[in-house]
Amino acid sequence: MSPSFLCKVGVKPGLALRSTIPKLLLGAVVLGGAGSLLSAGAAQAVIVPGNLCWFGVAAGPAGTPQCATYDAVTSPGGTQFTLADKLVNLGALTFGAKSGTLGFQWTQISPPGFEQDQFSLQLDFNPDSEGPYTGQFDYDISVLDPNYEFATAELDSIVSGVPVGTTVTKKIFGFADIVSTDGSNETGVPVNGKVLKVQNIWDVKTSSVLNSFGDTYTQDKVPGPLPLLGAGIAFGFSRKLRRRISTSAQA
Repeated sequence: MSPSFLCKVGVKPGLALRSTIPKLLLGAVVLGGAGSLLSAGAAQAVIVPGNLCWFGVAAGPAGTPQCATYDAVTSPGGTQFTLADKLVNLGALTFGAKSGTLGFQWTQISPPGFEQDQFSLQLDFNPDSEGPYTGQFDYDISVLDPNYEFATAELDSIVSGVPVGTTVTKKIFGFADIVSTDGSNETGVPVNGKVLKVQNIWDVKTSSVLNSFGDTYTQDKVPGPLPLLGAGIAFGFSRKLRRRISTSAQA
């Protein structure tokens, strides 16, 4: 199985450790501390180990599989990430001569159940990607539990060097694009549905460096049907209202 990883989207690890350990493995202390920032009566955040794959020209860490395009028909052996009620299928991967890691993690906020939980897919260049450079990768992410659907999407990136308009654009089919510019954190963009088709495109400018970026999703329960009693009351009220309007008009 793929080794687990812990990371916090948008937090760059210490430089002293980066030469020997992938950056995605270093964020547990940072994100684990996020739970302590919650109020004493609130649920603590719990990081659940996820999946990790390696991309690029260099050999990845021992035991880490190479990221591969997934297609149910032509490439059924491609990379799939499964975690809790989420399934990720990797699509087109365009990284050029770059290398790094791509991983998927789950942050539990209020177990049991998945309300407010965060599912993050993070791409981490190692070494960091210096501009000028463009690239992209596509994936589908699905909610498998019939009781839940996606609620919000976020995009965060870490950019160093000169802030000259380096962008990461997240395109979600059927929704507005989300753009992180020079490391901006774009949070809480509404999305809904059980399957999202996503494309990430990045454009690293000269004198700028893209360290990593991450997509994060939250979900809510699927709205239930209107109870029969409530529906009957609403129908009866609307009939009375129409009757009053008709009577007033005749008068």
